[in-house]
Amino acid sequence: MNKKLVTTLVMSSLVASAFAINAGAAVTDKSTLKDENGKVHNVMGALGKVSGATAEARAMAALDLVGKDFGFAKAQGNFKVKDSHADENGVAHTKLDQVINGIKVFDHQMIVHEANGDVQGVTGDFAALTPNATKASLTSVAAIDKAVASTGFKGQLDRPATAELTYVAQGNKAVLAYNVNVAYNDTAEPANWSIMVNAVDGSIISSLNQIDFDQAGTASAKGVLGDTKTVNTYYYTSYGNWYLEDHTKSGLTSTGHDIETYDWKNGTSTYYDIASTSNTFSNPAAIDAHFYAGKVYDYYNSLGRNSWDGKGASIYSTVHYSKNYNNAYWDGSKMVYGDGDGVTFISLSGGFDVDAHEMTHAVTQTTSNLTYSNQSGALNESWSDAQASVMDSKDWSIGEDVYTPGTAGDALRYMDNPAKGGQPDNMSKYVNTSSDNGGVHTNSGIPNFAFYKFATAIGSRTIAGKVWYVASRDYMTSSTNFSGARAATLNAVAALYGSSSSYYSALQSAWSAVGVN
Repeated sequence: MNKKLVTTLVMSSLVASAFAINAGAAVTDKSTLKDENGKVHNVMGALGKVSGATAEARAMAALDLVGKDFGFAKAQGNFKVKDSHADENGVAHTKLDQVINGIKVFDHQMIVHEANGDVQGVTGDFAALTPNATKASLTSVAAIDKAVASTGFKGQLDRPATAELTYVAQGNKAVLAYNVNVAYNDTAEPANWSIMVNAVDGSIISSLNQIDFDQAGTASAKGVLGDTKTVNTYYYTSYGNWYLEDHTKSGLTSTGHDIETYDWKNGTSTYYDIASTSNTFSNPAAIDAHFYAGKVYDYYNSLGRNSWDGKGASIYSTVHYSKNYNNAYWDGSKMVYGDGDGVTFISLSGGFDVDAHEMTHAVTQTTSNLTYSNQSGALNESWSDAQASVMDSKDWSIGEDVYTPGTAGDALRYMDNPAKGGQPDNMSKYVNTSSDNGGVHTNSGIPNFAFYKFATAIGSRTIAGKVWYVASRDYMTSSTNFSGARAATLNAVAALYGSSSSYYSALQSAWSAVGVN
């Protein structure tokens, strides 16, 4: 790459017992699963045989087998294939978006699970909706202007805003809208907005900040906690400098990418290269961010995933964001770490579980893409905590290494005892609130506790983490709720280890213990 100053751009209840997919044995019974409100989210079992030259074609045919269960007459005209993935057992998981007039319906997806024409299950969310319009009256440029204006932000955007035409479900209506993405870091509260702008009258339908405000050659150098780490660096002859770049991951270099770390220098609009003529670095926050980014890459690579997007994308980390900033977040394209104020936090990149948590949000963004609000948002948070607890396995706490340096033994969250961190540990204690995007950091305690119970029951965080990853990759959609997550993880553990395995029964018990059925 050309080294330069980098500047941001302007611009369930269970109706029947869960019969999960098991590649090793045919499923013989049809099972329809509903959430606590009676809405179908899974139809599983031996649903029939379909034909077609591709997984995509077979998926469309498969949807016709479950139309009555989900409430549609036929798949043709109601769905459009998004992508298809074959898992380790050869089962194809094909994701389809619900469409109206050929336009995607936001947050309404289906996943067909099929092997060699045998339909083994369908996961998803369909709604019969009446559209308010067939074409937009507003241009995408005008929609972007209205979305940016609605944020009140007047500085530099981190990247050019984008607008995608979509339908938004409102009751039994489908409102034509632009889903506008607006991202910026140059402010006290950074944002990665998803703003729905009515494509007919230009009104703002909804605004959702998707940043998770939850926590908040080689060179040897000290990290935030004073420990010495060895990090991979790269020398550019034309510049005469070493940089914090890791070119050792073959999965990244094969796609022309790498791991890179930058410095905001306590600003919020521009981040800079971290360079050294002698390959020595005295930037503890950057050393930790760079080192742990490689560790997170290695973990997901061990699961068969090449970087956060599964396609070998570069991993960018940025440190020293703003002054005394008590947070860290994934902004949709890179990691951003604050230094903390020394009281609530020290430099947040110094916590391996913090880095792992935030970077898992990137993985979720490109797998299930769980919407960051209410139950799906709590699952988004919980999945990051769960994978962080696998990577940083010394305890069941989150953020303890960088949180309140003056208080020993405390943490942001406790997966083994959510109540200790002010979180519910059972559905009977679920917190209904309009704050924090519907309590995403509060109610995540429930699935967190389920993960803890499962991992400890089977004696392996590694296996539990793999199950959670496969569930997100193959069996969860953007609107999956707690009941759907139970079904998704059971499907995943069955696909990996069989529905008659001790892992399967342990997982059933874990979810039941937290009141999710």
